[in-house]
This record gives sequence, C-alpha cells and structure tokens, in this order.
Amino acid sequence: MSDARVGEGMAPPVITVVQRGQITEVAHRGDVAVLADGGRLAASVGEPDRLISLRSAVKPFTAVAVLAAADEAGLTLDDEMIALASASHAGADEHTAVAQRMVEAFGLNPAHLVHGRPQSSRGGSGELLAHMCSGQHLSLLLLAKARGFDPIGYDAFDHPVQRELRTVVGELLSVDLHAAPWGMDGCAIPTSAIPLRAAAEGARRWATPHDPLVPERYRALLERVRAAAVKNPRLISGAGSLDTDLIRGGDGVVVAKQGAEGLCLVGLPGYGIAVRTEDGDAAARSGRVATVAVLAAIGASVAAASSLEAHRIVNLADPRGGAALATVSPAASLSLLKVS
Repeated sequence: MSDARVGEGMAPPVITVVQRGQITEVAHRGDVAVLADGGRLAASVGEPDRLISLRSAVKPFTAVAVLAAADEAGLTLDDEMIALASASHAGADEHTAVAQRMVEAFGLNPAHLVHGRPQSSRGGSGELLAHMCSGQHLSLLLLAKARGFDPIGYDAFDHPVQRELRTVVGELLSVDLHAAPWGMDGCAIPTSAIPLRAAAEGARRWATPHDPLVPERYRALLERVRAAAVKNPRLISGAGSLDTDLIRGGDGVVVAKQGAEGLCLVGLPGYGIAVRTEDGDAAARSGRVATVAVLAAIGASVAAASSLEAHRIVNLADPRGGAALATVSPAASLSLLKVS
C-alpha cells in the first residue's frame, strides 16, 4: 500500500454539474462508496477502492484515541469537548469558548499548538483558538499529557502521539495506517490515505459503535463520540455546513464529517457513505449536492430533512436579487445509484 498513489485509476464519472442557462458550465467528477452491514459494498459510483486522503474526516476517530488515553489517566472530557475534538469548526464564540475550557480544565499550553492562526477574509490573522482544528489539536496535547509524552513536536510523523493515533484509528477502520501513504495536512499534522470504501466503513461504524466489526475495547468510546456529535451538531462545523445540517436533520441517528479536498462521510443505521469530488471541490458545493443525492438514492429519510434544503441543489445567486443565475445539481450517475 505504501507505493500506491492517491488518484490512480480510471477517471471518475461526473457526479454533479453546474448549469448556467443553456450552458453546462462545469462537470465535477467523483467516486462514491456505500457500505452496508457487515462492511459489505452495497453500492458505488466510480472506483470504491480509489485511495483518498482522510484529512479532517479522521477527527471523530482520533477523538477515540484521545478518550482512551484520558480515561486511563483519570481525565474526563465532557460532550462539548468531545464534539470539538471531532470538529472542523467555524471559529464562532460557541467554538472558542469550548476550546478555552479545554485549555483551562486540563492545563494545556496554547503555545504548543502548531496549526497557526486562522486567516480572516481581509487577510489578517485571527484568534488562535478560532482555528478550525483547534479542538482536535488541543485534544492531541491532552493525549500527550495523559500518556506523559513531551507535547513539543506532536506534529511529527514519528512522535508517540502520532504513532498512537495511527494504531487506534487503523484498528477502528481496519486499515494498517503505519503502512499507508501519508503527507502533512493543512493544519500541519500527518494525514493518511486509505481506500474510499474504508472511509465509508468508518462512517458506518461511527454511526453504529457497537457493531461486531468495531473492536470491543473501543465501542463505548466511539459511542461517546457519536453521542457528542448528535448532541452538539453546531460544534462539529457550524450553522449552514453540510455535516452540521446532516446531524441536525438526522433524528439522532446520523453522523457526518467532511474532510478537505472534497471528502464527505455520512454514517447512519445500516449504511456508511463516502463521497469524494476529484477536483477537491474548492467552492464547497459539489460534495454537498452529491452527498444528499446519494442519501436520497438509498432511501435515507434524512435526505428529506428541512435542514438540507440549501444542499440538495446549490443556487448561485443573482446579485440583482432575481432568480438564480446557475445551479449545481446531481448528475445522472447518482440518480442511477441502487443499493443491493
């Protein structure tokens, strides 16, 4: 696996299109994997075994590693802290308040954080704890504290924090992450590449933590991560984001997490879904539309939730206030998706 390259294989099919009047202006290509009970591939579009980079979609699983270490050290994270450890948050006051509580409760030193300060729309830098990855990074400092590791250098591939993450997350996903291709994430910690179907299976296990395929020692911990996300969907991302809106509309049984460069994971009873837009979905629209379309195709009730209204079709606004100038819609490949 270490010699594999992300993106290898045949070109993916078109999964969403941008229509501007009579012009089909953009075609986004991508892959979809739908895993059913027992880890069975129930449906796919494109190549379900294509390697993809996990990026921030890994965070709910790294939270399990943190909880395992914290429990052994007698340290307790509340539900909001667990949710923020799993989050790519918007840096709103509700997010930074939880991050600050983590600093104070566990005596963490923000100076050790490697993710830097978020950049504002005007080019300046914002508050350190407002960085979208602050919850996860603080949780890694907590893991180091719980294990007695030196927190300095927790971003290095060979640091004991990173080795422990690869072991625990690999066991949760049934993938050997120690042998997986890796690189540095945008927040300056290592990220691994795995097959798309393994990511979908991870989402399925997150939604059903007591599934027989989840290692028994992690089931209660994964349940705590699931419950924290369901109780605090706004902490996972923020108002108007796909993962927050999926959890909000999921009647307590849906979990979701996006990763940079076009990855969307959704877990719900019976299914795990991974959608990856090949071009990285920089405008953050293809993945939203494709993910909701996949949920509708497999008959998931959350697809009809009112919280997803802005994600089923993305309208590109007319600055004059008229009808949308263009729309982002699912392609035919998704309407033909059937589960077996």
